[in-house]
Amino acid sequence: MYKIAYIVASEKMAAYAREILGEDAANGTVTPQTINLSHIMSEYRRLCAEGYEIILARGGTFQELLEVADSITVMEVRIQTSDILLTIKSAAKYNIDRIYAVLHRRIAADLEKTLSLLKIPVEVYRYETKSEMGVFLDHIPDQNAVVITSAIAEYQTSRTDLHIYPLLFRNATLTETVERAKNFLKQTRQEVQRINLMESILSNVKQGIIIFDSDNRICEVNGRAEQLLGLACDEMYRRLIEEVVPDMPRRRERKVCENHPVEMLCSFGGRTLNVIVSPFLYYRAEERYIVTLEDVTHIQDAERSVRRKLAKKGLTANYYFKDIITSDKNMKKLIARAKSIAGFEGSVLIHGENGTGKELFAQSIHNASSRRNGPFVAVNCAALTASLLESELFGYEGGAFTGARREGKAGLFELAHEGTIFLDEINSMPMELQGKILRVLEQKEVMRVGSDYMIPLDIRIIAASNQSLHKSIADGTFRKDLFYRLNTFEIHIPPLKERKGDVIRLFRRYLAEYEKKPEEELPQDPEFEELLKRHDWAGNVREVKNTALRYHAFHGDNSMGDILKNESSTGALVTDDLKIDMGALNHVVEELVLGSLMEKNFSKTEIARMLGISRQGLYKRLEKIKRDNHLSFD
Repeated sequence: MYKIAYIVASEKMAAYAREILGEDAANGTVTPQTINLSHIMSEYRRLCAEGYEIILARGGTFQELLEVADSITVMEVRIQTSDILLTIKSAAKYNIDRIYAVLHRRIAADLEKTLSLLKIPVEVYRYETKSEMGVFLDHIPDQNAVVITSAIAEYQTSRTDLHIYPLLFRNATLTETVERAKNFLKQTRQEVQRINLMESILSNVKQGIIIFDSDNRICEVNGRAEQLLGLACDEMYRRLIEEVVPDMPRRRERKVCENHPVEMLCSFGGRTLNVIVSPFLYYRAEERYIVTLEDVTHIQDAERSVRRKLAKKGLTANYYFKDIITSDKNMKKLIARAKSIAGFEGSVLIHGENGTGKELFAQSIHNASSRRNGPFVAVNCAALTASLLESELFGYEGGAFTGARREGKAGLFELAHEGTIFLDEINSMPMELQGKILRVLEQKEVMRVGSDYMIPLDIRIIAASNQSLHKSIADGTFRKDLFYRLNTFEIHIPPLKERKGDVIRLFRRYLAEYEKKPEEELPQDPEFEELLKRHDWAGNVREVKNTALRYHAFHGDNSMGDILKNESSTGALVTDDLKIDMGALNHVVEELVLGSLMEKNFSKTEIARMLGISRQGLYKRLEKIKRDNHLSFD
């Protein structure tokens, strides 16, 4: 409900107003009020204190209230010429020859013209102040004259011979004014609610917000912007935006991008802020701009947090194309081709012998693609049994099989959503699973083991094989339709024996890691490097890495042949007269390697990393050697 005061000159006029207002007066929406016009300021304060939202008044009273109003609104009840004519008609009952109208200048401005046209004998006097009204009343020459004027006239003259006839008005004059007042209050309340909502939003968003007008003057600032810029709102209000944010794009640059936000990085007070400037249309199509400020540190922290969580699950790609060490011309062409492939969404099939760097290429493709911020999930299809591989790839519902987690488990396909899954040694995947992989590729959805609903996926599949899939297809161990689904893009990585120019570079890179020195500080060993060039490198890059570790551990203690051995030899070496158990020999080699590394003062963490085992695994091996040989590695 609204609370409106209507100012009247007397209780008689108040009763007249209540009769016109009806329900609005009865329920307290509009209350007729008599006030002491000699104390207009104090009366205005009283009405404010009583909670009135708007004051309605006529003529001179409206003018006086308007001059003192500083909080609640004063609205004029506009007396029209038709209201004056109604009053003249009513006053004509006195049967006199002349009627005087003493009116405030605001009332019925066209009255004189209308009276002239109608030839109605009414003499009109206009006043500005109450004292002027009194002067006019005192100088009316006729006695027993009828004077149409404000009801306050009786307080402005001492004459008793005048018939003061208060202004009458049509019911519609007052009721229409009341409706205008109600609409005004409704719009005001809506605007206040909108402003409060806007202030609440501005106060609670995490970003700093600055709004400035077409003259580049700041007109709104939230608390977060004050924090980020180190300035109070009062210090920024009505200042030029470029004075507060020095790197703000010029108006010409904003006009070029008026339909698109302008984004930039800005340094301020030791912070790096991400600044977005967006135009919008304000009241009556007035152009304004909203500036969003965000501390990049929070974005970086959030990104690091996500990456840490993914890293804990092993779902990140750590290698890039720049990590591929080569000087071979064909290899460089292959890298350029792989970079081009990264820009497309199709599946990729990588061929290459073990140790040639298939996963290195897969991770590099992922990191060069639009999915770089998503997870990278790698799975070795040869390392798991068929049943275990299925539950790992597709996940399972709780209780799907004996030993299943009660809450179930998301599969690797689900974990790779919006990223890349790398299926290594896919040639080893059982035939019964190949059909399910084909379904994932075709329908982009997966069903957990024991589930009855599909989960939509957005993934890219990169597969790798260390054998010819054409031969596997011919042998009946690999599905032809799956091959063509995977083979959208194909990469063949050449073995190291076809690019021996890379051997020395790879060897020195890995040796530098083990020696913890820059490559430039490593001593030259021409004799050993010649052996490296002649070696066939059946184990490819992995064999080079192992050779670098042996060189680091045994150099100076063993012959070159012990360091550069053929890693393709496995099992037992048999001659006619001699049989050597390689398993027993491996224990001896393990003792020698561990002993040598401990003597070189490497920490146990460093040794575990070099050997590719966990610290717990290293401790178990040391304890076993200690028990068997009564040695100490402390």
